[in-house]
Amino acid sequence: MLKLVQIDNGVFDLVFDDPALNDAEAAIQTLVYAVLFTDQEAPDSRVPDRYERRGWWADPAAGTGIWHVRRQPLSQSARREAIFRVEQALIDHGLSDVSVTEDPAGAGNVSGVFLRISGLHNGRTFTLSVPL
Repeated sequence: MLKLVQIDNGVFDLVFDDPALNDAEAAIQTLVYAVLFTDQEAPDSRVPDRYERRGWWADPAAGTGIWHVRRQPLSQSARREAIFRVEQALIDHGLSDVSVTEDPAGAGNVSGVFLRISGLHNGRTFTLSVPL
């Protein structure tokens, strides 16, 4: 579960709150979830109406942009594009040796995609399974 914590007067941050995790694991999960579920502004070739392009006001390029990939039929090309966007966004946010693959644990659900994400963050390896 993500929660907001105040780190300064009027300044907040997201943290992953799970008592079973240590601080390093929680930091990695917080980073991954924040990157995945922040809406990147869609290009005008994908969403022509300027007011429907979404995106975070502070940085329209932040996030993955998978929300506009989800607007198309779930095909192999859409799956590949979603995996590529997730991988690029995580690399752009400082993770290294990032590998994103479709998680077979989510198999059987044609409308859902589960990703297995692994990589390095501050010298620690991690592996997560994330539903999109």
